Amino acid sequence: MKNIYLFIFIVLSKSISAQIQITQSHMPSINDTIRYSNSNVFNYDYTLTGANYNWDFVNLNVVSQDIYKFQSLLQTPYSTLAFTGMPFGAIGYKVADSIGQGQAALKNIYNFYDKKSSGWSAVGTGFTPAAIPFPAGGVYKDKDEIYQFPLTYNRFDSSTFEVTTSLGTQPFQLGTFKQKGYRLNKVEGWGTITTPYGNTINCLKVKSTVNETDSLKVSTLSINVGFQVNRIEYKWLSTSELIPILEVTGTEINGTFTPSIVRYRDNYRNPSSGPLTLKANFTVNKNIGIAGIDTFEFTNTSTPNLGNTFEWTIQGIEGVRFVSNTSKTSTNPKVVFDSTGLFSVNLKASNFFGSHDTTFTNLITINKDNSNSIQSISPFNLKSYPNPFTKYIHFDNPLLQGKLVRVFDSGGRLILNSKIDTDLKINCEKLNSGIYTLIIKDLDILYYTQITKE
Repeated sequence: MKNIYLFIFIVLSKSISAQIQITQSHMPSINDTIRYSNSNVFNYDYTLTGANYNWDFVNLNVVSQDIYKFQSLLQTPYSTLAFTGMPFGAIGYKVADSIGQGQAALKNIYNFYDKKSSGWSAVGTGFTPAAIPFPAGGVYKDKDEIYQFPLTYNRFDSSTFEVTTSLGTQPFQLGTFKQKGYRLNKVEGWGTITTPYGNTINCLKVKSTVNETDSLKVSTLSINVGFQVNRIEYKWLSTSELIPILEVTGTEINGTFTPSIVRYRDNYRNPSSGPLTLKANFTVNKNIGIAGIDTFEFTNTSTPNLGNTFEWTIQGIEGVRFVSNTSKTSTNPKVVFDSTGLFSVNLKASNFFGSHDTTFTNLITINKDNSNSIQSISPFNLKSYPNPFTKYIHFDNPLLQGKLVRVFDSGGRLILNSKIDTDLKINCEKLNSGIYTLIIKDLDILYYTQITKE
């Protein structure tokens, strides 16, 4: 009889231990890179759930793969959002290189998240409209609380969200894009899940019902359009991975769920694509130059080289010229930048079998000439020296005297506020060795640079 009781106790102990709890520590952090696979939908019933349930998705395939690359706000093209209410510790990742076509396309699309002990929340968005080469960003007026911690079986919560993103900046502001709605979350199952990535992984299953209204207001055309973007999100979360083991998004009508996106945590695999599947890529002969003087030569390395056409998009501020009889559709264009700043470059390759694009963010840095003019600081670049430094950081512009410098570490955390003294320097003796970002905000202009301490 004692052995029977012992057996029952062991079985119950194993069952209880499988009921995991998801907290802040199980979410991604800045500089995490995590691979996932996109799969065909197949005829799985993703609604099945319950206590101590065993989900079997071992036959999911690989249509394509990508990587979640989580970055600090200052590592993205939307660092100016730091001064519009975005948390400096916000975690961003690039959702897509582009969405849409032509002048209506959006480029460099990012989402930003905040990780706290209370939950994992969406706090901002960023993208660049193709029609206006200025980054557009928005900070949530009412954050989207995707998870509220701790997540345990049968937990239910609800929240609202609202964010408005300006399309361009004055004097080139076209309008606004607004997203508003509410989210209902329920942890509706616990047990184990099996996918091509792993077997019988302990997990919680979360169902999110998102009712969202998107509205687009184009002031120049007097257009104000609203539309519903309702969806169901199923996520299987574990304590061993930082993204869902499986994530399925779709719609539910009259109780019938229809999936549209299926992605799962995975290792590197060779996607089930043919030899003619395009992969856009390129190199450039240099990354730093002088406005109006230096010519940048781009070399197209897209594969395969079979009947391809190309479209180059330079994303930055105005003042970009294609030279030497090249254009934005040339295979290997040559470009001169007449304006200072940071420029991102996008290449879209197309052939009979499809298209693919890639973006290199902040690839090109353009400065003015090296004169003694105090205008040598561009709106997107702060000159400091020595680099690397040991104790003091010096600046070469006398107009910066008395300005407040904010110093951030590689994780995006504000670690020092210091005013530039009469000798045009700040004392950073107490900083540890590493890479730091310096930011000065003067009226509506943002100056920043990265510098290393030995």
